Amino acid sequence: MAKPGILFVDDEPENVELAAEVLADAMELPVSVAVSVQDAVQKLQDGSWRAIVMDLFIPLGDHPDRVLGPRARRYQEQVEHLGGLVLLEEIERMPEPRPVVVSHTACTDHVLLELFGDVVKRRIPKPAPLDTLLANLMEALAE
Repeated sequence: MAKPGILFVDDEPENVELAAEVLADAMELPVSVAVSVQDAVQKLQDGSWRAIVMDLFIPLGDHPDRVLGPRARRYQEQVEHLGGLVLLEEIERMPEPRPVVVSHTACTDHVLLELFGDVVKRRIPKPAPLDTLLANLMEALAE
């Protein structure tokens, strides 16, 4: 069985490219990058993940009607960016033990941050220096 990896979800992959490379080398874990919710959901279903590092402002993908879950539908009038919320619903459907979730985002939307509640182990403001991102991720994985 393959070793559980780390999934970076960010619509600007250049933001996490170096972090993904350094982390893959340092922790000897497979690392993958998804650029939309649709892409992330597919990778979540196809792989085994120890951690998910995600931006909360993520595009839904080419077919948003296929990925919009009940919570996202309920909050679509209050939350401007639904991508992170849709991905949260997918993560909550995963069997235990679920991957550790770390947000790496510029999001300051209090409604969205509240909806993520305890699911997100760490919140790292964007942009964060690479060493800050990696240190927080490694600490979250060690908890």
